[in-house]
Amino acid sequence: MKAIYVTGATGILGANVCTQLLAKGYGVRASVRDMDNSDALALRGAGVEIVPGDLKDRASLSAAIKGADGVIH
Repeated sequence: MKAIYVTGATGILGANVCTQLLAKGYGVRASVRDMDNSDALALRGAGVEIVPGDLKDRASLSAAIKGADGVIH
């Protein structure tokens, strides 16, 4: 299974991208600043791999995209 890293996954567009990727059989991973955010919890419940982090933090971004086959930004 291909793994895709999605930025902005807790937004309306990003959440829909995640849903569509999951429906097509992709593994989906996303960074979230607030792990207790209701949007993050909903994504996790849908099957998105949620990792703590921020796009402005190079180390967390590097860890989040490691092993991903693609990035949707």
